[in-house]
Amino acid sequence: MHTITEVLPLDFPLSKHLMLVIAPQAGRTGMLELAARLALAGPLHVLDGGNQFNVYPVARALRRQTADLTAALSRIQMARAFTCYQVSAMLAQAPTGSMPILALDLLSTFYDENVTPAESQRLLAGGLIQLQRLSRSAPVVVAVSPPGPLSMDRLPLLEQLKSAASQIWEV
Repeated sequence: MHTITEVLPLDFPLSKHLMLVIAPQAGRTGMLELAARLALAGPLHVLDGGNQFNVYPVARALRRQTADLTAALSRIQMARAFTCYQVSAMLAQAPTGSMPILALDLLSTFYDENVTPAESQRLLAGGLIQLQRLSRSAPVVVAVSPPGPLSMDRLPLLEQLKSAASQIWEV
């Protein structure tokens, strides 16, 4: 099995596209490393759908590359959602601009068994429209985990996201 940095090297070129990373645990370690790399280069918007963003690994990665840790960390804007409804609202409210966007573990809240599969698909369809809107002006990298064995009825969500992405990396 490959690691996320073998499949998605940290020096890969970001372009104005909707890029999808499919990995166990939504590639948490690699996505946090990517967040650090992007924060070194400029402002970054992190949309956390699965409670994945941990500032400590990001700070450690930044500390290896810069003495000005505070400045690099201050360039990261983070929003966290705990339900698929909040993810949908978060995407709708995200401003368009040149700031790269990392959406961490985007589908985790859509796998919630308390939300019907049809409702999850409806909300994701709206979210995909927003992700495509955002990707027209800035790079958007979405990291997701495949549904687990108890959530296989949510597999169409992953397929919806795959069909909207312009680039896909699978670990």
